[in-house]
Amino acid sequence: MKLNLLSSLLPRVALPMTALLALFWVTAPQAALAATELIVIAHKDVALDKISPERVTQIFLRQQQNWPDGQPIQPIDLREGTSLRRSFYDQVTGRSPGQLRAYWARQSFTGMGLPPRQVDSDEDVARLVQSTPGAIGYVSRKPSGAGVKVLLTTSID
Repeated sequence: MKLNLLSSLLPRVALPMTALLALFWVTAPQAALAATELIVIAHKDVALDKISPERVTQIFLRQQQNWPDGQPIQPIDLREGTSLRRSFYDQVTGRSPGQLRAYWARQSFTGMGLPPRQVDSDEDVARLVQSTPGAIGYVSRKPSGAGVKVLLTTSID
């Protein structure tokens, strides 16, 4: 009797479970793709439409201070410890968190410069880039609104 009851319930449970697994199988790769982008954004009035990873590196290490039109560059960084920041510096600049700390310690000690302003989230980066002339930052998804432009999109390994 128990076996008959169990076998009669099995098709009713298996079909929804199969549908759920199929849905996960289809949507999981899309979610993973969306989460693996790194997007460099700039204030809408910045005089560039695209930028190389090498130039982004120079900007975030404060080796380039002005845009081609002479406007001061205002880099906006995420706080240390975030996974997007780690990916950005690893892939775009080729520097680890330890190398970055050592670089800024040397720069600060010698009076050569201070690190970019740091904020807590993608939303903070997008808001500051939108409201600050000359600003540049990086986010994991393109912000809505016309106040920023995308200069570089790259995949995160």
